[in-house]
Amino acid sequence: MPLSLSERLQAVTRAFAAVHTQEDLFRIILTPALEALNAIAGAILMVDETGTQLKIAAIQGYEQGAHTLWQDGPLDGNVPAGDALARELPLFFEHQGALLRAYPELEARTGGMAAVATAVLPMTLDDQPLGAIILDFKEPHHFTVDEERFLLTLAAQSAVALGRARLTQTLEARVIARTAELDEQRAALDAFVAYKEAVGSESDVLALARQAVGVVHANLNYVSAAYYELEDGLWKARVWSDDLRPEVAAEIQAGVPQDAPDFSEAARSGAAVFVDGWDAEANAVPSAAAYGAVAFLPLVVNGETRSLFVVGTREARVWSQREQALVRAVARGLNITLERTEVTRQLKAQNAELEARTRALEGFAELTQDLVMRGDPYEVVRRAQEVTLSLLTSGYALYYERDGAHWRNRVQVGDVGNADLQTFIDAGPLVGVTPSVDIPWTTQQPYYQDDYVRGSDTPAAMVQHVTTAASLPVSRGSEVVGVFIAVLFDARRWTPTDKVVLETVVRSLGLALERAEQAGELQQRTRQLERSNAELEQFAYIASHDLQAPIRAVTSFAGLLDRKYGGALDDRGLVYLRQIVDGGEHMKRLVDDLLTFSRVHTEQREGGPVEVGGIVDSVIQRLRPDLRDAHLNRTALPVVKADARQVDQLFQNLISNGLKYRRDGVTPQVQVSAEQDGLMWRFAVSDNGIGIEAQYFERIFVIFQRLHGRDTYEGTGIGLAVCKKIVERHGGQLWLESTPGEGSTFFFTLPAVEC
Repeated sequence: MPLSLSERLQAVTRAFAAVHTQEDLFRIILTPALEALNAIAGAILMVDETGTQLKIAAIQGYEQGAHTLWQDGPLDGNVPAGDALARELPLFFEHQGALLRAYPELEARTGGMAAVATAVLPMTLDDQPLGAIILDFKEPHHFTVDEERFLLTLAAQSAVALGRARLTQTLEARVIARTAELDEQRAALDAFVAYKEAVGSESDVLALARQAVGVVHANLNYVSAAYYELEDGLWKARVWSDDLRPEVAAEIQAGVPQDAPDFSEAARSGAAVFVDGWDAEANAVPSAAAYGAVAFLPLVVNGETRSLFVVGTREARVWSQREQALVRAVARGLNITLERTEVTRQLKAQNAELEARTRALEGFAELTQDLVMRGDPYEVVRRAQEVTLSLLTSGYALYYERDGAHWRNRVQVGDVGNADLQTFIDAGPLVGVTPSVDIPWTTQQPYYQDDYVRGSDTPAAMVQHVTTAASLPVSRGSEVVGVFIAVLFDARRWTPTDKVVLETVVRSLGLALERAEQAGELQQRTRQLERSNAELEQFAYIASHDLQAPIRAVTSFAGLLDRKYGGALDDRGLVYLRQIVDGGEHMKRLVDDLLTFSRVHTEQREGGPVEVGGIVDSVIQRLRPDLRDAHLNRTALPVVKADARQVDQLFQNLISNGLKYRRDGVTPQVQVSAEQDGLMWRFAVSDNGIGIEAQYFERIFVIFQRLHGRDTYEGTGIGLAVCKKIVERHGGQLWLESTPGEGSTFFFTLPAVEC
């Protein structure tokens, strides 16, 4: 069942509520109208923004490309839509020809053909014309009262819906415009935040200046900005905003005179200058006459104006507090970066000096390390000259010492470039008339000549190729012993780094000469000591060897005397005889031990693989009669690189001591163990004897030093000295740990066998 007209209006009302654009509304308007009245086609004409023209907004039912009466045109009473809007009344043409009788020129003017019947429905809102709804019929159509009411209601609802859609579109446009404005403000704020962040890290002043110009231009979009640096008496723009006219950019890039009034005032005062009425001609920037107000902000580092940040507006007016605060903040950020750049420059210079000093020291130390030990001072000087010339441009180096009335060149590196000059140098310049040598020798201070005065030291013709020279006194202790001279052929200014290098090398040379002198004296004393030690060891060996015969004679004859004539002696005679025998035997042991001590060096053998376990077992077998109730244990012992006979002597002495210095009532225990320590094996010989107080740890290794009398413990005081000598002869160390009343542990190291 077809919908009634009221039902169709209700459907249209519901549809209007669901859409918001005019295009959707046009479809909703035409379709129910055409269907409800059986019209063949329809159109919607809308008044444009000017309020003077009608524009086709929508059509429905017409053949594609067909010329209709309903076209764009003026809003006047000569067309049905304009007439209906002007009269604010609907127009109904029910029969063939009725439309053309009312508007006879309509077909001729539009090129279209009138329909049989037509309805023209004006749409107005708040007494303002919006447009018209057109319905065409192919048959005559009588518009009933209900149909007219339907069409008028439809037109009124359509006007309201179209007005709402137009308002929505207007609001959306405003929202979009405001959003764009907010986006620009946010972008400007983001640029300012990014600029402030860059201030904390950016070290490139020009890069930050570009950001600063962009920030000012973004936040105060009616101003121009530029960053200037002083060069050759002109303030030259390095960075500027894109809105500057080419002729202005060219003029400020070429440079503004340093004495231009406003530029000069800002630079001199070091304070911001805000000019409300700027005179471009007076400031030598005639092309910038369009700017009425200009601000000058000086960037000051160490009390000196280094650059200017300039902002200008084309309107001559007073700068607002907000504008002043913004440009001050931007300039302050630039100033921070300038200060940081200056600090960075100073640090780089200091680091360069430090690196140069380090390089010179390392090179000199590496080159002179072995030379100092050989004690050749002139070879050390030569190395210093080579190091210096390697760090400079082409030239030569000389080292003068005073010889009476002449300066003698003792060491030279490099060709002087002139045969006559070399002859003059070799002959020895005179003292007192050679400033390059006299001045540093007398003042004890370096003498730098950026522009060498030709003819001051030698005939000028000989040194035309010399441009630069540096002369430095060389001191050994507090005494000046020579003058170190570096001569360059190329023009050069002696930089702080150059001076640091030269003074460091020469100061190190003085120290090296001191060490070389000391090394020579030390080597001489060492040779004397080595010769003395060798003579002492040889004497000890010969003496101990030669003493054995008379000692044996004394003890032998004392024994014979006891056996043959002992019965004829009284008690006192027997005591005397026994003392002779005991003293002779002790003397024999002493000589034997002394001979053993001397043999450690006099009878050295080439070291080889030694099975330590087997040697310890042999020592235990020899000491078996002394073991009695003692316990002696060993762990697995390694193979070492050593003299087997001396290793045997080492363990013999240490184990014997462990058994000898026992505690009363305590069964002696001796333990031998070893563990690897890098390229060495660390051995331990532990006992549970009487122990040793810490204050005697060093004394017991000194020859003939004893802690107990011979009546308490037998011995000569040589055994541990022999042990120490054996261990050190093998490149090891000997030490002990001990607790009195508990025992001692002797540690020593011997080299492991190489794999």
